[in-house]
Amino acid sequence: MNNYRLYRYSVFLFLIGSGCDNSSQSIKHSPQEQEEIQQYINKVKSDLVYIKGGTFWMGDFCKKMRDGGPYCSPEKDTKPLHEVELSSYSIGKFKVTHEDYDFYLKMAGLPKQYFKEKFEVDMLATMTLFENSPAVVTWSESHNYCSWLKKETGLPFSLPTEAQWEYAARSHGKYILVATDTGVWREDSKTKQGENYATDEDRQIVEDKFGINGVLVHFPVDKYPATPLGLYGMADNGYEWVKDWYDPDYYKYPSQKDPQGPEKPVVKDKDTGQYWKVRRGGNNPDPTGDVGLTFFRGYNIPDNDFPDGTTVRCVVNSPEPIK
Repeated sequence: MNNYRLYRYSVFLFLIGSGCDNSSQSIKHSPQEQEEIQQYINKVKSDLVYIKGGTFWMGDFCKKMRDGGPYCSPEKDTKPLHEVELSSYSIGKFKVTHEDYDFYLKMAGLPKQYFKEKFEVDMLATMTLFENSPAVVTWSESHNYCSWLKKETGLPFSLPTEAQWEYAARSHGKYILVATDTGVWREDSKTKQGENYATDEDRQIVEDKFGINGVLVHFPVDKYPATPLGLYGMADNGYEWVKDWYDPDYYKYPSQKDPQGPEKPVVKDKDTGQYWKVRRGGNNPDPTGDVGLTFFRGYNIPDNDFPDGTTVRCVVNSPEPIK
């Protein structure tokens, strides 16, 4: 691990262990900035979707759905299926955009995202080519953004837990495989362009037009239809960070009521020495694969040295709708 990465991760572990984050520093804002922040907070609140709590079966539900048939995924970390009870909460209908994230950095008195190597800078530029496309952030940056919202509003903003994310993606825990408007992937049979997600053809069109690597492109957060609950982009357009540490065996001994994931880090990355965090959803999902399914569990280190296409949306852990 290089010294810069080691430093960043050491700071991350300290902040998590102490319950602190760099979003809590005191910044004196001008009246105009205070008004801009309030307008932004109003927008964030208006974009929240209230999720009434309940009980659902979390994990690869296909065997149960098919009354003893096969599972949908061979991955062991999505099993066993287990019952979870969740309290009510609210979740952002969109991934946080890169424009919104830049606004947060400015108002929190933090420097702009910085990458040392030119290829990293170019990658970020490609990922944020379109206006209103998702911010590309590390787990720590995601955590700090949600914490800033908590500080500015006095509301219990946070990263979603795995259980909250999946329950919302599955529209109150229904047996929905893909978090789209219809619960399946859909594309035009003639053009091969996606109707509710970005296909390889969509990316090739962008690549040909702009001369960039289409695989890296993220599209506007509202480009495709919402789920029945009114949530956008939970199946593709960037993985999404959640609160939990990753443990491939966690489903064997989960908490049943509002699970928060493992209490301590579990799986250490061999290359960096960091411990894996869970990310959900998908980036460029293949409709024949597991990535992008509502119960798919991905993971990555919390502090990457380069933009890896992972995004964020926050929740508010309040039993009542936010007004």
